[in-house]
Amino acid sequence: MSANLIASITQALSANIVTRIASGLGLDRSQAEKALQAGIPGLLAALVSLISRPGGASALNSAIAQQPPGLLSNLGNVIGSPTQNNVVESGASLLNSLLGGSTSSALTNAVSQYAGVGGGISKSLMGLLAPVVLGVLGQEQRARGLDADGLADLVESQKDSIARAIPSGFSKYLQGTGILDGVMGDERAATAADPASRPQYTTPTERYSDQSREASSPWRWALPALAVLALLGIAWSLRTGSGPDVTAVAPPPATETPARTEANSNSPSNTGTSTGAAGTDIMPAPFQALDSIRGVKVGDTDFGAQIANAVDGMRSSLSSIKDEASAQAVAQPLAKSADEFSRLKKMLDQLSPDVRKTVVNAIAATRPMLDQMFDKALAIPGVSALIKPTVDSVRAEFDTLSAA
Repeated sequence: MSANLIASITQALSANIVTRIASGLGLDRSQAEKALQAGIPGLLAALVSLISRPGGASALNSAIAQQPPGLLSNLGNVIGSPTQNNVVESGASLLNSLLGGSTSSALTNAVSQYAGVGGGISKSLMGLLAPVVLGVLGQEQRARGLDADGLADLVESQKDSIARAIPSGFSKYLQGTGILDGVMGDERAATAADPASRPQYTTPTERYSDQSREASSPWRWALPALAVLALLGIAWSLRTGSGPDVTAVAPPPATETPARTEANSNSPSNTGTSTGAAGTDIMPAPFQALDSIRGVKVGDTDFGAQIANAVDGMRSSLSSIKDEASAQAVAQPLAKSADEFSRLKKMLDQLSPDVRKTVVNAIAATRPMLDQMFDKALAIPGVSALIKPTVDSVRAEFDTLSAA
C-alpha cells in the first residue's frame, strides 16, 4: 500500500495536540495550524533535498534510529509538561545537525514570516515538529522493513504530494534557500511563490482564489467610479472659481487578507500588521532582537532561548486579543508565559555580569511595546478582569529587572 506521509503526520497531530501546541507556545489555534501547515511540507521538502546529497540517506536513517521510542504515542503528555523544553531543544539541535544550520534557520524563518509568529516561537514549533516527522518516518520504515536506501526511496516518492501540500504564499519565503529544489525545481518554485499563480488561504483549512475574492467585492468597480466623480467635482469647482469644500470620506473597510504584503514586510517603519487591538502579526524589531540571547546557557539549559520564548509568548498572546472572547482564550497562555518569565528571571544571577547585562538589556528593550500592548488590551471592554492580574505581575517583574 502506498504511503502518504503528509496524511500520516497530520493524523499524528490530532486536534487536541494542536490545541496543546498552541497553548504551550502562547499562540491561538489558527496561528498554530497555519504554522504547522507550512512546517510539515517544508520540513519534508528539506528532507527530500537532504537525501539527494551524498550521505544524506544514511544521515536521515541514523537520525530516525536515534529518536526516543514512544514519543509519538506520548506526544499529548509531553506538550505543556516540564519535558517540553527538552524535546524542543533536542528537536532544534537535530534539525541543525541534519539539515545544516543555514537550511534549518531558513526554514524556521520562512514559517515565522508566513504564519506571522515570532522567530523564537517558530523555532520551538519546528523543534517539536522534527521528532514527530521523524517518528512517522520511523513507523513507516519499520512497518515496511526498509534500510537507508529504501527509506530514501519512500521519501523521494512523496515529492508530488509534498509540493501540493505547500501553502500558497509560503514558497516565496523559501526562494533561494534550495529547500524546494528537490520537490519543485527552480522554475516550479518560482511559480508557486507567485501569489497570483495559486489560490490563497483565508484560514489554515480553507482556500479561495484571488479572482473570486475580487469578483465578490462590491468596491471593485465602485472605487474607480468614485474617483472619476471626485475629479469631475474638483474640475467644476475650479471652473466656477469656488474652492472645493473638502470633506474627508473614509474608504470602505479593507478586506482582511491572510498573508502580509511585501510592503509590510520590507518597510523599516512598519512593525507589523495588526491582528487585534493589542498587537501585530509580524514580530517587531525589539522582539526580533531577543534572538541575540538564544544560546546563553545556565548549565545544560538554553536559558536565553527559554526566557526569549517566554517574553515573545506574551507578545503573541496579546496580539490575539480583539475582544473579551479572544482575551478569555489567551488568558491562560498569557499567564503561563508570564509565570515562565518570572521563574527564569530568578536565574539571571547565575550568569556572568557581562552576559547578564546583555540579556537584561535585550529583555528590557521589549518593555515599551509590551506596555503599549497591555494598555490597548486593557482598554477593551471586558478584558481587564481577565488579564489585569497577569499584566500587573509582568510589569512588577520588569520594574525589578534592572536590579537583577
